[in-house]
Amino acid sequence: MNVGESAGFATAEPLRLGRVAKAWRAVLTVVLVALFCAGSLVGNDHWWPFSPWRMFSTSQAATGSVWSTGIEVRTADAPAEWIPAPLSPANVGVNRAEIEGRIPQIKADPARLGTLAESHARLRPHSAPWLGLRVVVHKIVVVDRKPTGEVETDVLAEWSAS
Repeated sequence: MNVGESAGFATAEPLRLGRVAKAWRAVLTVVLVALFCAGSLVGNDHWWPFSPWRMFSTSQAATGSVWSTGIEVRTADAPAEWIPAPLSPANVGVNRAEIEGRIPQIKADPARLGTLAESHARLRPHSAPWLGLRVVVHKIVVVDRKPTGEVETDVLAEWSAS
């Protein structure tokens, strides 16, 4: 008598898979392995989840530049000066990646940046209004994997309140 039977429970025989059940599991396994191998060898980010994301599967050159996207604003308090501002949901309602993914559309129509100023005004009603906003890319120069302190800034798009 086993433990289950001594406690008053009936025990069942283990379930055995039939030929069809084994076959479809084997086919599924082969297909998934093939997709993962193909994705690793020739796939790109669009093949996810069957390929590694490029940002996690590659590395930067030891010497070159690292790019960082950000925003700068002119406010009513400092209308002649561009001030870096956080590119975060708490400040403008969207993440940095959402802006980076729309750079071509923003360059084509910089007026889209006005929506970020509007979002900021709703999220931070007690802050100084934004009179202008621009998307910038900071290129941090790196030599042998160490920042040199040199930073190039390129303005990708600029918006001004009318």
